[in-house]
Amino acid sequence: MKNLKEKIIEFLTAGPEVKTLQSKSDESQWKFYSGIVYLTLRRVFHYLILIAVFGLFLLIGFGGGYALGIVRQQPIPTISELNQQINHAQNSATLYYAGNEKIATVRPDTVTKKASESELTPLVKNAVTATEDENFYIHKGVLPKSLVRAVLSELTGVGVQTGGSTLTQQLVKMQFLTSQTTWRRKVTEMFYAHKIEKHFSKEDILRSYLNAAPYGKNNRGENIVGIKTAAQGIFGKSISELNLPQVAFIAGLPQSPSVYTPYRLNGKIKKDLDLAMRRKDIVLFRMYRNGDISKKDYLAAKKYDLRADFLAPEKASKQKKQSGYLYNLVMNKGTSLLVEKLIEQDGLKVSDVKQDTNRYNQYLTSATELFHQKGYHIKTTIRQPLYQTMQRIVKQNKYGQDKTSRDFDSSTNKWVNTTEHVENGSVVIDNATGKVLAFSGGVDFKNSQINHAFDTYRSPGSSIKPYLVYGPAIEHKFISSQTALADFPTRFGNYIPTDYNSTVENRFISAQEALSKSYNLPAVNLYSKLVNDKNINLRQDMKKLGLNLSKSEFENLGLALGGTDYGFSVADNASAFSNFYNNGKRADPYYIEEIQDPSGRVIYKHKQNPQKVFSTGTSYIMQKMLHQVVTKGTASSLTGTLKFNYKNLIGKTGTSNDYRDIWFNGSTPGITISSWMGYDNFYGHSYNLDSNSSETNLSLWANIANALYEEDPSIFKLNDAPSRPSSVYKNKVLARTGTMPGTVSYDGDNIELSGKKTTALSLSSAPAATARFGIGGSTKDYNLFYDYLEGKKNDYGKVLIYTGKTISKKKNINSLFAVADGSTSEDAKNYYGKNHEVYRESNNNSSSSTNRTVGANDQQARSTGQGGNGNGSSSSTSTRRSRSSSTTESSSSTENSNSESNNAANDVNSNISSNEGSAANTNTGSETSEGNTATDSGPTAP
Repeated sequence: MKNLKEKIIEFLTAGPEVKTLQSKSDESQWKFYSGIVYLTLRRVFHYLILIAVFGLFLLIGFGGGYALGIVRQQPIPTISELNQQINHAQNSATLYYAGNEKIATVRPDTVTKKASESELTPLVKNAVTATEDENFYIHKGVLPKSLVRAVLSELTGVGVQTGGSTLTQQLVKMQFLTSQTTWRRKVTEMFYAHKIEKHFSKEDILRSYLNAAPYGKNNRGENIVGIKTAAQGIFGKSISELNLPQVAFIAGLPQSPSVYTPYRLNGKIKKDLDLAMRRKDIVLFRMYRNGDISKKDYLAAKKYDLRADFLAPEKASKQKKQSGYLYNLVMNKGTSLLVEKLIEQDGLKVSDVKQDTNRYNQYLTSATELFHQKGYHIKTTIRQPLYQTMQRIVKQNKYGQDKTSRDFDSSTNKWVNTTEHVENGSVVIDNATGKVLAFSGGVDFKNSQINHAFDTYRSPGSSIKPYLVYGPAIEHKFISSQTALADFPTRFGNYIPTDYNSTVENRFISAQEALSKSYNLPAVNLYSKLVNDKNINLRQDMKKLGLNLSKSEFENLGLALGGTDYGFSVADNASAFSNFYNNGKRADPYYIEEIQDPSGRVIYKHKQNPQKVFSTGTSYIMQKMLHQVVTKGTASSLTGTLKFNYKNLIGKTGTSNDYRDIWFNGSTPGITISSWMGYDNFYGHSYNLDSNSSETNLSLWANIANALYEEDPSIFKLNDAPSRPSSVYKNKVLARTGTMPGTVSYDGDNIELSGKKTTALSLSSAPAATARFGIGGSTKDYNLFYDYLEGKKNDYGKVLIYTGKTISKKKNINSLFAVADGSTSEDAKNYYGKNHEVYRESNNNSSSSTNRTVGANDQQARSTGQGGNGNGSSSSTSTRRSRSSSTTESSSSTENSNSESNNAANDVNSNISSNEGSAANTNTGSETSEGNTATDSGPTAP
């Protein structure tokens, strides 16, 4: 570095000194130094010229390359696309079903009448070219100064909103691009203009411009586009009938139509028209300067009283607002997608713009205007026959009682009479692609404009269990389809969950049966084990399913029963459930396939990005388990109403607290159909559905499925169910325990576990026999089980009813339960205590709630009081001492510690005990057919 500096100094100081040269010169000192200064300045000037030329070439190269880079990001339309926009442009967007069947054409917010070439007079053409582009017939679409200005705007950040565009560029902006005044748009505009000039005549370009230019408002207050519309809407004349002042006035409007238009929003003439008249005079002057009119004509036209020629105001006809579940859905989503494309075209990040509300709203306004003013094409995945069939079925169905009330409307400060109807949201999704094939946004759009398929978020109830609880448990090899899950009175902190109708089965239940009959306690016990395993990230799995839940929601054990903060939409729920018939992958649900700009060029196309959530093996096992929901579980009433083969149909019901929400997700190998029912509950109401609403929803689901199958059976893919993957084990296990037979040690006794077997599906080999075989069971629960097996009379398997509150701080949980059938056995006295209030009421046969007959869990019907009758001795042998039902729980119990201590949920909200509704089911009784795949072969007597 030091040597370089010395060399530069040596170069600058090389040669003789000036004093030496002057002493040798014959010239005077003044002349000598003057010459030196002159020669120095001349050489510096030459250097500056060279630097400027080099900089200019560099600037041209940089600017040209940069411009080409911009254009490459936004390809120039083809000749046919240009022709479509120039000669056949539409005035608003069109929405399409799948297969290009038209849904609707967006009603334009402008009135447009196009003029033919023969209608355009020389006077009109001269007025427009003299005013907007005096070099129109000379240039090739772009003036060089425009390109230089655009590049300088980018380099300096000044002058981005400069004018001076040619008529061709203005046509491009109106027909192909947005009105956003950015340098990127300006550069693209120039390339478009050059190509248009190359392939279209000046007459075509000028005519297209005059038909596309905005001209303010007419005498009805309507926005008008096109010179023919302007002539008729302002002066009530055809183009050929316009005189010079009228032509000059109209020709001046496009520069700023909102400022120069003579009419207000209501069609009345503005009082102050000074700016408009000045603009008219400017047009006349430019025509005179250009030689298009004489001085005499110019002066006469300036003095002309134009105000007298304006049409008198008229009342505009009322336009019926375009609306409907499908129209609104497509327009709203289409607008947001177009906004993102406009932001990206300007070289900005969507996430950054969204943080600036004002700027984002500007783009939103631009996108809305584009759909109402230009011929975009929005193509959806919605199948017209399926959609219309679904609307018909939903309208025909009967849902339940209307609720009427008088409420105070804060927006109007008035009391209003409100009638709420039971609403429905349903959706049909293609499992493999995520395409929404059809949906129902509601029963009647006139009654409620809320789209209940996409915009209503409600508690999913037990419909969440397959993908939140059972799927992950199988995936992580916690359970097989026959693993025993505890369904006994259990406290998780202050939270005491129960099954349907405040009951507890008081027995170990297989995972298969627990899922198919939607018992709550087994799901909570299983979820408690999952959520407390640090190696399992349920939150990440739910995100892959499209369900974004907070950390606090996962910490709430009631999430296993649908206790979310905000709930899911029908589309969310259907999409999550659809993974089981897509090999454990979930494809994002979508209904907009692509968007084309007015030239027909695709500017948006949906890209699939399926997320792998579960293995193929887990999906297969869940299919078998969820099929039993339909055949033997809470949705078994479907089997008598479906008009197609349901051998590969899977499903899951769901009911939130007090019948607030009713759900059913049902899938075939091809599609998932989900249906929700409930009230909107405006003005803070908390209306609940009837107790038979689950059956109503199942009936609706069946009607929808039958009608869709009749319309197009191929979408169901009924025969495409996958075969058993090699990763799935098929083991024979004991029906009672879900384990292999064997001898176990319990409380000092050796007990041989044997008996009826059933088929278990899992991702691992069958577990060996173990004394504590279930998930969630306490020492007391096992004591009850083994005493029952020994043949001792106790309450194992008798349905218990809960008499307390879901959230309770009572230490003695046993004091909160009684045998549901009101039995007064000695064992009941021992189990619950002779002095307990519930026992005394049952013993006296009082008419308290403990004597009522308890229905089935969710929709499954079953008899009550299925107590032990000595059957246990046939499936186990032991030589051990009798064990009291009220044995004190061992503090060292592993299962007890897991279920009641480490996994306790403290201070849980009441909504976590969302229990399922009931309905009749004739498929009750024990499921003991040995060897039946994924069948729960429970004991003859529980």
